[in-house]
Amino acid sequence: MAAHPSAHQLVRNFTNHFLKVIPSNDNNSSSVIKLVMEGTLISLNETDRLALASYPSLLELHLERNVITAVPANYFSGLPHLRVLSLARNNISSLDPEAFSGLEVLTEVDLSFNLLTSLPAQLIRGLKDLQMLNLQGNPWNCSCPLLSTVTEITAAAHLTIGGPGVICASPEKQAGRSLLEAAALCSASPLPTSAHSRQPPVILKTTPSSGQNHSTSKDQRPVLGNSWKFTVCVAALAVTTSILIICAIKGPSWYKLFYNYRHRRLQPEDEGEDGMVSTDLSHQTFTFKQQNRQTGKEEEGEEDGYFEDPYFRRDE
Repeated sequence: MAAHPSAHQLVRNFTNHFLKVIPSNDNNSSSVIKLVMEGTLISLNETDRLALASYPSLLELHLERNVITAVPANYFSGLPHLRVLSLARNNISSLDPEAFSGLEVLTEVDLSFNLLTSLPAQLIRGLKDLQMLNLQGNPWNCSCPLLSTVTEITAAAHLTIGGPGVICASPEKQAGRSLLEAAALCSASPLPTSAHSRQPPVILKTTPSSGQNHSTSKDQRPVLGNSWKFTVCVAALAVTTSILIICAIKGPSWYKLFYNYRHRRLQPEDEGEDGMVSTDLSHQTFTFKQQNRQTGKEEEGEEDGYFEDPYFRRDE
């Protein structure tokens, strides 16, 4: 369980209590000037920011060995009288340029043994009373563009970068060198890129000899590449594919049209042949009927002759 000192005590110590948030000052007592939160689980979230604002007279804040990974902008602005801020032995990899904004009387900051590789250019601007900045134990990137902030720090006569282990981790040519030494070398030697940028471009002109004129003219002829062959092949493939697709889609309808056209051409000839056959049949039928009629008449005649005999006999 966390210990809660009485309001009249000047120091509140919550070391190794494994608290996840900073306890707020419920009595809003102005007598608490030192708050120690070492070995806990503080991450500096919004709840912690509001809790710190309840300590308006705080002079020292110790947040060593927590789980802090970043410090947002204006996070400690509710502590205008803060003089000592210790964030050592956390996992801080980034600091907002306005992280210490509002701490105008801050004199000491401890950022040792974190994961910082560089400092924002505006981090310490406005901290006119800052005297000690502890940066040891961080994997510093000592490339010259990133050391501009360190150059500004060393330019301030009243500021001391404490700790013997402020060593460069990268780049390889600066690894193992002191941060201050690397910053001094960068400030003493101009950047190679700037030196090259100041030099005007140099144009080299060569005059070929008379014996090389002919070969040079041959070599200077443009050499055609194979890109046009590839373009032609792609175009031919695209056209062939399009034709095959059109034939596959329109083929059945075209075949149907051709079949109907052929059927219509053959239909009148069939009708003519049918008409001739029907005419012949009707003619044969008519002839047959006539023959039947003649045969019927002959039979009637024979029958008439046959019936005439009795009459003739009666007359006789």
